[in-house]
This record gives sequence, structure tokens and C-alpha cells, in this order.
Amino acid sequence: MTFKFFTLATALFATAFTAQAGEVYVGAGFPGLTLGYAHAWSPSVKLRGEYAGGLSLNKNGKTGGVDYNAQVKTGRVGAFADWFPTDTGFHLTGGVTANDIGGTFVAQGGTQTINGKSVDLTDKSLTIRVKYPEVTPYLGLGWSSKPGNAKGWGAYADLGLQMGKFKTSYTESGVIGAGITREDLDAEVNEVRDSVNKLSVLPSLSLGVTYRF
Repeated sequence: MTFKFFTLATALFATAFTAQAGEVYVGAGFPGLTLGYAHAWSPSVKLRGEYAGGLSLNKNGKTGGVDYNAQVKTGRVGAFADWFPTDTGFHLTGGVTANDIGGTFVAQGGTQTINGKSVDLTDKSLTIRVKYPEVTPYLGLGWSSKPGNAKGWGAYADLGLQMGKFKTSYTESGVIGAGITREDLDAEVNEVRDSVNKLSVLPSLSLGVTYRF
């Protein structure tokens, strides 16, 4: 994750000079481990920034007639504003995330079907890469056991959605010309893209503990 992914959270706290209380929190969920810091901007609004990520998935599956080994990694930095309409700890969240989320689909070899055509991928390679947008909007809701300015330990829960569409690219060696055209490969890549774009709205979930000082 590049340095620019951290500038959103840094800018958020540079403007928080009127803050009333500081809070750190740590949790786990999707997209992984969560580490964050928050400041109360007013009695009903909290500004916070967090890092969430570190989750790595490896799975075999079939997409578009080809057996793939899929590897997915997740990471993001978020800058959020929480609005507390009541003093119950319930809040609504809006913000933006800077993402390092993507994966690779590597064809397993052997006889596969690309765009309805059979091809032997032994000694050939096909790798499709998917990448989530670097910046996406975020909407969510959550709860904190320490509403207001109460200090000390507490618990929290956050649930939200990131909204964006994956970009797809591929590299191949020896596939084109073995009875497969570039148009056939483009059709295969489109099938993979259509599959991953079913997750264009990514869920986000984090449960953990807080400490307010």
C-alpha cells in the first residue's frame, strides 16, 4: 500500500483541533485486523481514521470453463465521520476508503475450455488480475458501549459497505495461437470480471475494543 493511501486519514486529524476526547480501537473482521484512532468533533459527531486489512485468501475454483487458483489480498485506509443521533451509542457513518484490494486467477493447466473451445494449457500460462478501485465511498452504521465522553475501556461494532467495480487485466504465454484467439481470451476475462463484480459492493465488518482517554 503506497504512501498516498495514508494521506486521507492524516488530513482528517489535521483538522480536528477542536476535538473533545481521543479514542483508540482495535478489532477484527473483514477485511481483516482493524486499528484506528478517533476524536470527538462535537457531542454528536466523531471523526476517525483506521487501517483494516491483512486478510489473505487462497481458493481453487472454476470460472468460465477454466480451473483457477485464486489468491486474494485485502487492505485499506479509511477516513470516516460518525453521527450519533441519540445517546445510546448507535451511529451512522459516512466516509471514504483508500484501497489495496485485489487478486490473481492462475489457470491450473491441463485441458480447459475458453469461450467454448477446448485447449490444453500444459506448458502454457494464463493469469487474470483483478483490482478494486483505489478510492471508494463508504456508508455504514455501528454501535459503541461508550457513548458521549465516558472514558476507559469499551466495545464497538461497525458494519458498512464500500462501493466500486473491479478492473481486470491478463497476461498469457502460449495460449493465443493454440486454437485460441485474443477475442476468446477477452471473452474469458469478461466472464471472470462479471463474476468478481458481483462483489462490487464489498461488505465491511469489525468487532473489537476501544479505550477512550
